[in-house]
Amino acid sequence: MSLFNLFIPQIIQFPDTKYNKNIKLICGAGEPTLVADDLIESGYLLTHIWKKGLKNLLPKDFLPQKILILGLGGGSNTNLVSHLYPNSSITAIEIDSQMVDIAQKYFRVTKNKNLKIVTADAEKFVNDLPAGRQVYDLILVDCFIGKYIPESLQTMAFIRKLSQISRYTLINRIWYNEHHLETVFFLKELSKHFFYLKTQTRTNIVVSLI
Repeated sequence: MSLFNLFIPQIIQFPDTKYNKNIKLICGAGEPTLVADDLIESGYLLTHIWKKGLKNLLPKDFLPQKILILGLGGGSNTNLVSHLYPNSSITAIEIDSQMVDIAQKYFRVTKNKNLKIVTADAEKFVNDLPAGRQVYDLILVDCFIGKYIPESLQTMAFIRKLSQISRYTLINRIWYNEHHLETVFFLKELSKHFFYLKTQTRTNIVVSLI
């Protein structure tokens, strides 16, 4: 990295896709930050959120063998779990092929030899899995179309399917501005059907189904 980029971050703009608009990568000191529709999709902030969720919501001796990540983004979450659980098998689902390209080029997810990336719709991928059988030890849910979570991924039917196919399911939610009330309503509905734990940063909440 040049000294110029260290003090004046370089911004790389990408074409809009069917799923994300105003996509840009901010490259400066440390890990780059990926932004779509003014929402941070990958970078230090996302790594911090998931690190806190995994540390606070999972047993200290938990070593998952099979992990499913719904929403690759730039791949910060994938790089984190690959580092924490190097012996695990990780499958990441991402609907936007351009996000996959960015993750591979700028976030070096290809260095994670235990990672398989599938370009697919997360809802369809999950619903095609057999019900009533634990397929994964851990699922991380971080799916956004632009800056919003698809309605279909917030239904209790979808959440119930996740709870059936995984030992632990962690869900990332935004906790500020226009996202606040939506998250409050989601947690209220969730409490009618599931017991859960949560941990939060200044901007996000990570929920764990128990």
